[in-house]
Amino acid sequence: MTADQRARSSYERRVRVASEIASWGIGAALLGTAALPTTDPASRIGLLASSALLFLFATLWFHVFPDNWLGHSRFAVGTATTQIIAAILLVLTGGIDSRYFPFYVLPVLATVFGMRISGTLFTGTIAVVGFIATMAGEIFLAREPAMLDLGVIRFFALVSVIAIAALISRTTQETRSLLRQRTDELAEQNVELEVARNTALALARVRELHELVRVVYEAAKNSLAIDRLYLFASQPDFTDGYTIGPTGTMEEFHADPALPEDAPRRRAVREKRTVAVNDARDEGGGVRVPTHHHFAAGLFVPLIQRSEVIGLMAVSSHEARQWTAHEIRLAEVIGDASAAAVASFLALEEVRAQSERLERRMKVLESMDNLVDSLGLATDEPSLAQTAARSIQQGFHLPAATVLFTDPSVAILEPVGTAGKATAHPVVNGPTSCPAIRSGRFFEVKSAEDPVVCPFMPFRSHYSCLPLVAGGDSVGALFLEPDEESLLDIAVLRAAADRVALSLATRRVLETAQRQATTDGLTGLHNRHFLAEQIRLMHSLAARHGQPYSVVAIDVDGLKRVNDTYGHEQGDLALRGLANTLRRTVRSSDVGVRTGGDEFLVLMPQSTLDEARIAAERVREAVDVQGRADPRIAITVSAGVASWRPGRSAEQVLEAADLMLYAAKRAGKDRVMAEVSLAAAGGDPAAT
Repeated sequence: MTADQRARSSYERRVRVASEIASWGIGAALLGTAALPTTDPASRIGLLASSALLFLFATLWFHVFPDNWLGHSRFAVGTATTQIIAAILLVLTGGIDSRYFPFYVLPVLATVFGMRISGTLFTGTIAVVGFIATMAGEIFLAREPAMLDLGVIRFFALVSVIAIAALISRTTQETRSLLRQRTDELAEQNVELEVARNTALALARVRELHELVRVVYEAAKNSLAIDRLYLFASQPDFTDGYTIGPTGTMEEFHADPALPEDAPRRRAVREKRTVAVNDARDEGGGVRVPTHHHFAAGLFVPLIQRSEVIGLMAVSSHEARQWTAHEIRLAEVIGDASAAAVASFLALEEVRAQSERLERRMKVLESMDNLVDSLGLATDEPSLAQTAARSIQQGFHLPAATVLFTDPSVAILEPVGTAGKATAHPVVNGPTSCPAIRSGRFFEVKSAEDPVVCPFMPFRSHYSCLPLVAGGDSVGALFLEPDEESLLDIAVLRAAADRVALSLATRRVLETAQRQATTDGLTGLHNRHFLAEQIRLMHSLAARHGQPYSVVAIDVDGLKRVNDTYGHEQGDLALRGLANTLRRTVRSSDVGVRTGGDEFLVLMPQSTLDEARIAAERVREAVDVQGRADPRIAITVSAGVASWRPGRSAEQVLEAADLMLYAAKRAGKDRVMAEVSLAAAGGDPAAT
């Protein structure tokens, strides 16, 4: 039973009790009047008869007939019946001249209890008709014209009483209506305040966004009897959010973004007011949600904080319904109570998101520091590329990364280092064919329909490419394959690319400088600077670990003749030919050195004296064969061979090789002279 029904039932019960008391009271008054000694016999009979009729009426009306009989007309019919009994009393006690006329107006006055002007007018009409009929009967039928004056006076008195009773009834009815309206308003306000209070208290205890959505849903369900709640929080379009229904499971929600401007959701946000949908079918497609949510009717309530819409709350019903003003107000109360909490949680979520982004960015920056350290430990270009690929792949949370370098001649771009599940990248002829290198900027492809895609990598998924630029020149590229979890911070990525490019360029410059510092420019063999370092290293290994080494000193025979006969250019060609012969003839671990204009040296690690002598003979023979093939560069060589033994310094080994070389020169050139080993000589070595 509603509050209005309870109030109506209480009012009707009070009216019934008052009517019954009035009926029994008037009957008792008539009975008491009949018992007075001054009452004449005729009047006594009338009073007794009227009293008996009232008692009978009260018994039947209030104790025999059902309470709901005649409905809202019950009170009017009851007072009309008592008015008829009063008319009978009037007739039986002397008509219009009856001394008991005041009893005639009592039923009219009793209508005031009903607080309905309709009952007063109905009963008053019966009283007037009955009085006029009585007066007409006495004047015209009993032929007593003298009673006319008294009848008119009493008639106007009756009409006045009826008018006063009607006015009182009307005033009482309006007052009661206003009181009832005000009571209803206060009751609604109390409900709203209670809902707002309970919602605010519940929201004060939540710690997570999903708890907030559940609290708002419970408040709306209990107050509005709704089936589902939606909370849109993705500014500015409010198309994404969360929804919760009878199962209590919260889901992420993505509404249709292609709604017309007059759609309820858009109107609620744009106009900052609640929009009611009584039947979603009447909206013409303005309300679009997944069919399993059964949106038949709903309210769209904007959540406003500091005059700005920070979210949108929507409640829905599975059935079409007519939303009342009270229900709309309750939804707004819940929205107002929730707005501050939603704003706080959204701000907190944003702070958390920014904190996570900052944390990830800090990790990326830390990885850049590690990248710099790792690049500094790389020993060659392949290890540098592999280190860069792994560091970038891990630092930016990439599924895969590929590092490509251009060759020193800038003719090709080839993959050198990979990390993760990288897609195989082909070698690119002409690096400027790469879109990233050609444009000199970050290049990204998200779809196969993008205007420009990489011509060398067919589109399989999202990929990005960034050129490696050092000193204005492209030295390579980074090919990245990100996913949703990747953090592609372009500024940090450019810094990483610059680090890799700088490391590569620096390494190449250092290698070039080192090669130029330790290499003879004419022959490509090592020079004296390299010799000193290498002989020190070989001697250290020999002294510590007993690893022998040998030295072959070579001098060119006939170079002056070639220079004088064919020119210095042919002489230089002869020296280059000798250098090439050395590289082809000796082992890859042996080190060829040009120590002077026509003087050379071969360092042979882990080599005995006999092994070195045999190698020197091979060199001499190869040079001789080359000279016979081209007389213009025909030269011969003389060689001296010496070997390390315990107690001998590196300088002594070099001096011994020079002594053997001079011995070969004195013996007629174009020959090899080697020390005699201690095992063969049994003492100091001698030349062989």
